Amino acid sequence: MIAELRKTAQRTGRFLANALLCREPYRDQVLVAWCLVVGLIWTFLNSAAEPEPQWLANVALAAGLFAVLAAICAIDARFGIIPDKLVVLMAVGGLAAVLLKEPDEGISRILEVVFVAAAIAAFRSTFRWLRGYDGLGFGDVKFIAAATFWIGVRSLPALLLIAVASALASAFLLRVQRYEVDGRHAIPFGPHLAVGLWLAWVFDPMSFVLG
Repeated sequence: MIAELRKTAQRTGRFLANALLCREPYRDQVLVAWCLVVGLIWTFLNSAAEPEPQWLANVALAAGLFAVLAAICAIDARFGIIPDKLVVLMAVGGLAAVLLKEPDEGISRILEVVFVAAAIAAFRSTFRWLRGYDGLGFGDVKFIAAATFWIGVRSLPALLLIAVASALASAFLLRVQRYEVDGRHAIPFGPHLAVGLWLAWVFDPMSFVLG
């Protein structure tokens, strides 16, 4: 267990270092890495004005989510998989965040997660039936369901829009580096879902849209 944690931490550190400096093999993840870091700094600065118990809770939640998302980015960008252990950890952290900050919303948030998981799984199956190949990996489905614990159904559109924009930016960077990118090119979507969740949770853009 300790050896596995150490290996994951080392892999995550290498991912962040190379991506932030726009170095191979993660040059296309530079925007993802910088969004993660900027969001973490923003959370720390924005929480500083809050009372100490709330500040500590926000910082702990942000640091935990950042660590899990960075690890997901590192592993999915390298191996094309989102480990179930990290998804479960993210889901547990999200449920803890809801119970800590909005305890009355616990049951409704769980129901939202079940609804989202079923809807995304149905979309994945329909896409494969129509197109003959997967548009989303099953790990992506589980990620989106777990992400719902953190942001709820209300902010899922923001997560998905940010993720798609990030994936398009990554594809552009790959094209600039002379990689062939087409409709069947397997671009790991986990890092882009991660940055979508992160920015949706940190900045809550739907609050500006919905008022």
